Amino acid sequence: MWQSLRNWISSISTYGLLSPDLTMRTQVNRWLQSRPCLSREEWFRQCWADLGKTDNHTKPLINFVYDRLATYTGLTVGRIRPADRLLDDLQFPAVCWFDWGLTLCDEFHTTFGLDITDQFDEAQFITCADLVRFLHQQLKSAAS
Repeated sequence: MWQSLRNWISSISTYGLLSPDLTMRTQVNRWLQSRPCLSREEWFRQCWADLGKTDNHTKPLINFVYDRLATYTGLTVGRIRPADRLLDDLQFPAVCWFDWGLTLCDEFHTTFGLDITDQFDEAQFITCADLVRFLHQQLKSAAS
């Protein structure tokens, strides 16, 4: 019985360490409020349309990123811009669940049929644009 209680207490403690920091989410969203909130279509046109003018992957990818980042971060994605730094500006380690990268890889596979788990390293992305370009390159490489 005591072991069960200790396990439960440990689970509660660990959950707090691995879950998003809601105070930080609020602070980052407050920082983002000074920007206009772009719809998914506006976000595509203003931020990403030049990414893949000649392919059919860009629009579905941007729709995917727009929806998934909102879920992972709790941030207003329509206010995020390509140059925003994932660590310094958007505070990804604090605002996301600890396993956001694994979840992204799983959902990318489900959505696009491409397993990127072996290539994905969240430490390699400095900006939002770095993340989007990586995902776009994976789609382009698979289509070639």
